Amino acid sequence: LFVTIDPVLPPPTREVAEVPDLDDAPLLAIARTFIGAIRALAPFASGARPLQLFALSSRGESTLVCRYVHPQAPPAELRLVSELMRYVRLIPFLEDVVTSVEAKADVWTTTDEFLSMGAGDGEEHALLLCNYLLHRGDEAYVVVGRSALEERAFFVLMRETGAAEGTLFHAVRGTSYPLVDSRCPLSAVGMVFNASNVWANVQPADVPSKMSWNLADSLAWRRLFIDGSADADQVSRWTRSVQLSTPHYTRAAEEDKNDLEREVERAIRLHIEERRGSRPTDWNNNMRRILKTILVRLEVDAREGVTSKPDELRAELAQTLQSYAVVGFPLNVTWTDIKQVIEAVDATDIHNSSGKELKFALTVHVVAYPNSIYSVWVYVAALTSLR
Repeated sequence: LFVTIDPVLPPPTREVAEVPDLDDAPLLAIARTFIGAIRALAPFASGARPLQLFALSSRGESTLVCRYVHPQAPPAELRLVSELMRYVRLIPFLEDVVTSVEAKADVWTTTDEFLSMGAGDGEEHALLLCNYLLHRGDEAYVVVGRSALEERAFFVLMRETGAAEGTLFHAVRGTSYPLVDSRCPLSAVGMVFNASNVWANVQPADVPSKMSWNLADSLAWRRLFIDGSADADQVSRWTRSVQLSTPHYTRAAEEDKNDLEREVERAIRLHIEERRGSRPTDWNNNMRRILKTILVRLEVDAREGVTSKPDELRAELAQTLQSYAVVGFPLNVTWTDIKQVIEAVDATDIHNSSGKELKFALTVHVVAYPNSIYSVWVYVAALTSLR
């Protein structure tokens, strides 16, 4: 059973207060003092650098953001950083997931809620990747800032303990950038947080490649919890995690994956035939095995974090290329619904192909990941005779 939401849920009409009313007076005092001091600084006063201490939970409670960070065990078959990145990236992105009808706000869900719903926005993806890295033993933080495409962008910082070097990951897009890489789309870093503290970026620079990432430097970063502001037991209680150490994972049945492959291939085949109207549409079914081999290779490469080499992929088509000119498009989408897949195929304009003894080739490869997350590969090609 596949359920989608169309249209996408509307944007929130209100957000959790920057410093909400809390029953815990000491935490409230620390938060207000911190926010007041940071907001007095020009970059934060102008709104150029985002700052957020609390998020609204699915239960409608204002929750310290640190409580969402906790080492969490990934599915057993996913160990490498590239594999974790692949899995998190494949979880569908849905802006401003609203889990409470009464509170129309951007809700931060726990990992279990995120995986159960099968979709989430930037913070859910970043938190899940961060928590997986922490489980590996890596030093990891969630970075909140702005980018050219996102008013509030969530990245994950991973680095070796105490090292100045590190890597920024965009969990939704599955991209990574060394801290010194000026191509990173993160344009204004506002804050960093982990399971125990929040650091506001108070240095003049806010572009990752030009900043100091030494969180112990008080001239560059200001901590929420400083020595003497509260005793260790209080801070431990305030930062107690809302996450499970091991999320609940479910396995997709092989039959479900095979059914989805057949469903997608049948729908694409019918759609191309309909789009061609009265023009003949002949299918070369002999190429399905070759194209399937290529798609299997592409998923393996994506999971291993390597770029597929065009020459190696073209070698699979060597025998076919002796007889046909081949124009083909391997496509990869996260499964949400058939409409998204059809739109991706339509965008290639492959259905408008023409030529001598024109034939089409099509194959679909679906890879199932835990919690009904599916990577859907489609290879559709137009073949014209060279003879």
